[in-house]
Amino acid sequence: MIDPIEAGTIHVERSALLPRFLRFGGEPLLTDWPVLRNARATLEAETANAGWISFFMAGNIEKTSFGFDPRKTLGAAMRQVARPVKSGDCNSFEIMRVTSKRVLGVFRVTVAAHARQLQEGLVCLGR
Repeated sequence: MIDPIEAGTIHVERSALLPRFLRFGGEPLLTDWPVLRNARATLEAETANAGWISFFMAGNIEKTSFGFDPRKTLGAAMRQVARPVKSGDCNSFEIMRVTSKRVLGVFRVTVAAHARQLQEGLVCLGR
């Protein structure tokens, strides 16, 4: 692992309409997709109590990036993950796995994620 991004980390699009109880933290690799710092164990309950719902979208998004700087390479892979999430009308994604390997000074970083939709109400309508 080359960064504190780990399985279960949820990134939410900064420009999305969001409930007030969400907390963001740290310095995100993706400025427009900060890391959600609400405790994973209480997130579903907080979401339901506020009248919001978080949909876990089917399908795996897996992107790989190559580079000499591990943090920049991870950022590039994360940007590649964020593109299909946004184009699929979702406003968040959950990291499932991050793998890193270094061969002859070149880093290969693969990020696997699932798109999520956080919205008010009980029916998934996209944006």
